Amino acid sequence: MNGRATGVMAAMSTNNEYVFEQRDLEVLRTAAGQVSVAVENARLFAEEQRRSRQFAFLNSVSKTAISSEDAEQMLAEIVGNIQKNFQFDHIGIGILDYATKEIEIRSEAGTTAHEKGKKIPLGTGIVGRVARSGEAALMNASEPGQLQGLLPGSRTVFCIPITYGDTLLGALNVESEKENAISPEDVLVMNTLADLLATALHNSFVFQKLQTQSITDGLTGIKTRRFFWEALSSEWKRASRSGRPFSVVLVDLDKFKEVNDTFGHLEGDLVLARVGRLLEQKCRQSNVVARYGGDEFIILMPETGAEQAQILAERLRLWLATDPMLAEHHITGSFGVGSFPVHGFSAESIIRVADAGMYISKKAGGDRVSTSEDSTQGESGALHRQVVSGYIEGFLQRERTGPEHLEELVNTLRKIAPGTAEKEAALLRDSIEALARTSESREENASGHGEAVAQYCEMIGRALRLSQPDLRELDFAGRVHDVGKMFVPERVLNKQSSLTDEEFGLLKEHPRLGGEILATVPNGERVQKAIEAHHECFDGSGYPAGLRGEEIPQWARILAVADAYANLTTDRHLAPGKTSEQAVAELEKYSGTKYDGMLVRILARELKAERSMNLGS
Repeated sequence: MNGRATGVMAAMSTNNEYVFEQRDLEVLRTAAGQVSVAVENARLFAEEQRRSRQFAFLNSVSKTAISSEDAEQMLAEIVGNIQKNFQFDHIGIGILDYATKEIEIRSEAGTTAHEKGKKIPLGTGIVGRVARSGEAALMNASEPGQLQGLLPGSRTVFCIPITYGDTLLGALNVESEKENAISPEDVLVMNTLADLLATALHNSFVFQKLQTQSITDGLTGIKTRRFFWEALSSEWKRASRSGRPFSVVLVDLDKFKEVNDTFGHLEGDLVLARVGRLLEQKCRQSNVVARYGGDEFIILMPETGAEQAQILAERLRLWLATDPMLAEHHITGSFGVGSFPVHGFSAESIIRVADAGMYISKKAGGDRVSTSEDSTQGESGALHRQVVSGYIEGFLQRERTGPEHLEELVNTLRKIAPGTAEKEAALLRDSIEALARTSESREENASGHGEAVAQYCEMIGRALRLSQPDLRELDFAGRVHDVGKMFVPERVLNKQSSLTDEEFGLLKEHPRLGGEILATVPNGERVQKAIEAHHECFDGSGYPAGLRGEEIPQWARILAVADAYANLTTDRHLAPGKTSEQAVAELEKYSGTKYDGMLVRILARELKAERSMNLGS
């Protein structure tokens, strides 16, 4: 081809002599010319394809290097890209640790990728020698084990230093168990890749340094207020989804102003730096310690409930109080603790509770830990109401609530309203009514059902001449009797066809679940028992306990009749509600079996009297 031999074409006969003539030679020459053109075209096409793949590879790596701010993620994507395009047995990128003078393999890929985290001293093995000398090395061996690569069985090793200017950043190392596995073209591509890596790593390290400076307080070396709020926001979102707790501890230094006034601001800065170091050293690694203000510090404690946070805060208080340098200046700390979800549902409410606790500690003379429980005994009744309301609001905003969340709800309600005062009982009633209304909103055609049941309960209660306090309690029971449905899946509540045994089992749990919620209300035993038994039947065929007749609490029997009448007169899917007369006839049909016959007759009489009164007016 172009005067250069690219191959040989031959024709032979093993049987006869002088078989070929001149014209055969001409045919062969023509065919050889055609074949040589075809071969050259194929070679050029293959070469173009190879170059195209190389350019596409380098372009992909460039995009990764430019777009990534995280060095670890960038390196992982790049080694994966190398493996995809070159099929080496091992690809490793090592970063130099200037403190230990070692190359640490930070990312790897390949069929034998088991070296991540390995540390190689400078001068040791091929990687260490390349890093020390700053010169690339391509080595081949006829037998495995002759090269000092990362893989014992390597027969080809190519290692390139990653340098930015005169600064060594690390090394790119590729190995194969085949001899001469790396072509000159591969060497060119790997050298270009090393240059790209150097620029990308330099930019990433600069970005990380600036980022660290932006989230680190220059005086104390701990995190800034801005970083703390970002961490708190992330933790709040996680906890809101999972229902898991977290706590915030706020610290204000006692007598710090006296240090500044007496010894000057330089000494005050040393005190702040000492406190910052102590808090960070003594806190758990998962905690976020930040400087919140002048002499205020704040700690985020993930997966930490109120009691545990108080214990940890007490330990930190003791560390500050017994530190020799701080004791010399009479520096102690006033601590306040706020916990999710016990003290509120929003991040802001948790901070407010912690701040209130810190204020209590300050007023008590400092050097102590205070919680929201301390604040509720004093001047923070309004804050207490906000805490309960905030928690309930947050609980209602959750994407899903199941029986597994009941214990958390009940325990939290008991913790945030532990007393028996009428104000606390009223607050809990309001909260449970909010839960019941939300429960109704999850069920089709159930909106306002609690109000209707409460109305019919009051109608029966007045006929029975119950006292006004009892009527109010019975009315409340009617409003919240189905609050336990909060924990029944919506697919069960709204299923149009018959329920399976498993689904009916879930539905039958709601009286018990509702009773457990009502047990948190002080002096609410009668309401609790009424709700637990409002699906018991007069003949003993009901649930959950199979009670019969007078064994069923009277209020539960009233609820059962009122609930049934409200259901019968409510429009349902593809079925309009019954008239009052039809509903009463249905109740009378099951009088003495499902329902207390006397209560059915009372309701029928009161409804008839009400209709007559309405007609008369």
